[in-house]
Amino acid sequence: MWFKRKPQAQWAQAPEPETAAPKTRLSWFEKRDRRRRRRKLFEEILGWILVPALIYLVYLGIRAVGGVPKEIVDFGNEIVGIVLKGGR
Repeated sequence: MWFKRKPQAQWAQAPEPETAAPKTRLSWFEKRDRRRRRRKLFEEILGWILVPALIYLVYLGIRAVGGVPKEIVDFGNEIVGIVLKGGR
């Protein structure tokens, strides 16, 4: 005989099937919490991409015009003045 058989004590034992815990359904509160968590993550990632892109586009627009027009600077000064006075 070419191959000698292993004794039964050395045979590979089949793993015992694990008793799976019964799957519990998520409550509406847990589902809502997971949706909120995913949405907040998506909004954060989107914010990290869109905000720098918008700032860069404003910068390009200002460079294309050749600087900030005087009317915009005057309007900004008026708004700041109104805010600092506390109204009218």
